[in-house]
Amino acid sequence: MGLLGKIRDFVPARYVLCLMLFFGFMVTFLLRVNLNMSVVAMVARPAAAAEASTGDARAPSTGGYCPRHAPPAPPAPPATTTTQRTLPPNASDAEVLSVASAAAGEFDWDEMQQGVILGSFFWGYLVFQVPGGRVAELYGAKRIFGGAILLNGFMSLVLPSAARLHWSLLLVIRAMQGLAQGVLFPSLNAAVSHWVPVAERAKFLSFTVCGASLGTVISMPLCGAILSSWGWEAVFYVSGILALTWSGAWWLLVYETPDQHPRISPKERQYLASCISTHRDKTYPVPWKAVFTSWQFWLGCIAAWGSDWGFHTFLTLGPKYIKEALDFDLEQSSWLASLPFLCQYAFAIIYGIIADELLKKGYRVLVVRRVSTIISHGGPALLVVILAFVGCNVTASIAILTTAVSLIGAFSAGFFQNPLDVAPNFAGSLTGIMNGIGSMTGVISPPLAGVILHNMGLSGWPVIFCIAAAMYLLSCLPYVLFVTAKVQPWNNVQSTSNEKHAELPMISHCPQNENGEEHSPENEKINPNVARNSCNIQSCPLPQTGS
Repeated sequence: MGLLGKIRDFVPARYVLCLMLFFGFMVTFLLRVNLNMSVVAMVARPAAAAEASTGDARAPSTGGYCPRHAPPAPPAPPATTTTQRTLPPNASDAEVLSVASAAAGEFDWDEMQQGVILGSFFWGYLVFQVPGGRVAELYGAKRIFGGAILLNGFMSLVLPSAARLHWSLLLVIRAMQGLAQGVLFPSLNAAVSHWVPVAERAKFLSFTVCGASLGTVISMPLCGAILSSWGWEAVFYVSGILALTWSGAWWLLVYETPDQHPRISPKERQYLASCISTHRDKTYPVPWKAVFTSWQFWLGCIAAWGSDWGFHTFLTLGPKYIKEALDFDLEQSSWLASLPFLCQYAFAIIYGIIADELLKKGYRVLVVRRVSTIISHGGPALLVVILAFVGCNVTASIAILTTAVSLIGAFSAGFFQNPLDVAPNFAGSLTGIMNGIGSMTGVISPPLAGVILHNMGLSGWPVIFCIAAAMYLLSCLPYVLFVTAKVQPWNNVQSTSNEKHAELPMISHCPQNENGEEHSPENEKINPNVARNSCNIQSCPLPQTGS
């Protein structure tokens, strides 16, 4: 008991919760992107790619297939169902595995079907964006967050069998995974309300949501290595086992409230009790009519639509573009597909620090919001147009793709803070609506890309990129031109006695920290437009729908 007591005092229970949430989000994004990587090995090489791999490479200006090796074109092989690529004598094992996986693809889904499959996750995901937080409040964040990942793990284990029975069953599995994951980010705030003092919430939330960003970075090369070594089925089995393993640890280590935790130290329990109210304040109704008729709120939603369209184009279709259009093998394409998101993570942290410093130096919030949105929308828009016409210049393509995705990281200091700017008292509900609207693009953009590739072949990639650029620009301009970044009048709630408007409290004050030190207002200066109990999303990129 002595050793356990020392460990208990050294590692506070809320830190364990933070770590479990961090790894939970990492597992979540592994479960989300594993199909994006696996589909290139599940499906037989498209006819256009097969023609190109025999030497019929398309002109660079069309953005078509870019063969890794360009020997003189051999004679056309006899017509068969699968065309083998001619490899040089010194071909690497990875290249051999890549060719073998292309030939062994057991599904004959066309591009339209693949687009529908890749978008099916968001059918369920967008449904629970708004009600997810309320469900967690009613039934507990431990049950909802843990149950969502547990369900995702089971669905991942049965996905290969479902895909072999019929592709429509695969759609159902992915939609169910999306439905479960839709509650994760909203339920995070429900857990924080019980466990984390206001003075610690920015750091806590910043660290936990970083798990999602790093999960995307780690998942792609991990899936690529598994694909090359064990085949596409193993990607889903490994993902499912990791989710079940995490779920077991979650149920053993995490509790709904400090009062229910059997291993929390008395010192931490007393500290949390003094900082976090043990009863719920009155819940004020959201002024829905004012919300849905607010032009300032809709400006953020419009910007979210364009940002998420581009993000889903890169996240969902990036591995496919690098594998099929640029002709990298599975393992190489997985590493290259993760590189842009790693750079986005680093850029977002650096940019967030810069944005914070600008605000501290007296720059107007409006200026920071506009500049950040121009960077997160206008930069990728310009770069994807260039990407559409660089053709088979592989180095330039990878560099442009990486830079475009990196610039998206500025969104956390731009339009994404719109709910906090216009109505901090209802930021949670408004963020759910905004994310839900952005999530709709995940249902539309992959199937649309599938239709384009089905009708135009690999030369359809420039069209896909130009559509993404148009979405970026059309959604950016209204926000940049008309946003005010000011709290709206309907943020204040009128009392039932109709006496006068009284603003809801946004900050709960904790008199002392865990070490007994006094908090002072001078140590808790915040942006007046941002609620203190919200996530400091400038510190770490919050994944869109991904966010």
